[in-house]
Amino acid sequence: MRIAIPAVIVAISVGTSEVQGLLNAIPEVVTSGLNIAGGMIVVVGYAMVINMMRAGYLMPFFYLGFVTAAFTNFNLVALGVIGAVMAILYIQLSPKYNRVAGAPAQAAGNNDLDNELD
Repeated sequence: MRIAIPAVIVAISVGTSEVQGLLNAIPEVVTSGLNIAGGMIVVVGYAMVINMMRAGYLMPFFYLGFVTAAFTNFNLVALGVIGAVMAILYIQLSPKYNRVAGAPAQAAGNNDLDNELD
């Protein structure tokens, strides 16, 4: 908002033709460089996510999510729902999180301390 509000104020006060002329005055080299830099931001973002994950067993899910996002027209809400469903299925089906609880521990025996408060 601290960039959007001043930009709107300048655009309204100066006028659209002056703003368009200013944008047209920017050299093509600068605009193409900014487009390339914008693409690099995406690459750096994915590299940071991969670096922070450091969990090899989660990498197939990362690549599957990347391919799904790249080749479908799903919005972020749909991708989030798909990811949440996959996470729930992974937890439910993984033996690491699905251990059978053992029998409850039995009392060792009666001694005088067991009857202390009776």
